[in-house]
Amino acid sequence: MASYFSYFPNVYVGEGVNSDEGFKYRLVKNIFRRLKARDDLDQYSSTFEAYSIQNNETPSSLAYKIYQDSHLDWVILLVNNITDVYDGWPKGEEALRSYVEDLYDDPDSIHHYETNEILFNNIVYIPKNRDVDESFRAVMPDGTTKTAEESRFPVTNYEYEYYLNEKKRLIKLPSGYLVDLMITEMKQLLDYEPNVEVDEQGNKQTKLSAASRFINNDAAIIGSATNTGTSGPVTSFNNGPGESGTTLAGVATSTTTTPTPTPAPTPAPTPTPAPSPSPSPTPSDGGGGGGYGGY
Repeated sequence: MASYFSYFPNVYVGEGVNSDEGFKYRLVKNIFRRLKARDDLDQYSSTFEAYSIQNNETPSSLAYKIYQDSHLDWVILLVNNITDVYDGWPKGEEALRSYVEDLYDDPDSIHHYETNEILFNNIVYIPKNRDVDESFRAVMPDGTTKTAEESRFPVTNYEYEYYLNEKKRLIKLPSGYLVDLMITEMKQLLDYEPNVEVDEQGNKQTKLSAASRFINNDAAIIGSATNTGTSGPVTSFNNGPGESGTTLAGVATSTTTTPTPTPAPTPAPTPTPAPSPSPSPTPSDGGGGGGYGGY
């Protein structure tokens, strides 16, 4: 099976903008396009199977184990909305310990407190694992107060990170039918819509302009645009973390941010010196003051 990025369309990236040589173009994969699974797929439980990731299991090894194809790791990541495998995939025991030691000065110090399960007349009065502060004490309906040890227990930094890591182990795996459907739609949804900038091979090229040589890149106009695709039964187009991606089809608008011109500063007027007073033989109580213009 083809790898993930083989489904992405190509785009020509211009070179030679900042030199005197002629414009050149390099053909690369357009990695700025992205697909996401439909948000309502969770409603169709028959198309997924719950799975707990084993220690040191990777997306590619799991894809080979389930689908006999390690290149289908993107299917597992896409369905579970994992965009960063280093953060969204559970770590092994040694990797977790190293991560916690780098994150905290003391992995064994207290991170927070949680409640113990407290019964009153054999009925759960306070459930377990509710976050509380150190000073929490459970006050019972009969007016009695539990001790600190009876009311709550400490959770260390390592225990907290271990809990978060374990939560990442539970994922869903799409059925074989759904995988086939996703593969079929993958290239169709990632391809460009017909456009004057798209050639017969489906490669996109935006012609460079000679004016680009004289543009100050620090004040360049920034714009982004996305295509409007037709909704599909499984996947949808998404422009990345900045887009909500909750619709069936990737509907986005083209936006251009135009910098506001900064007016040139108005030069301050030059002060006009006042004429020197004529000497007087008789001293005067009033002093002569200099005049300043520009008020």
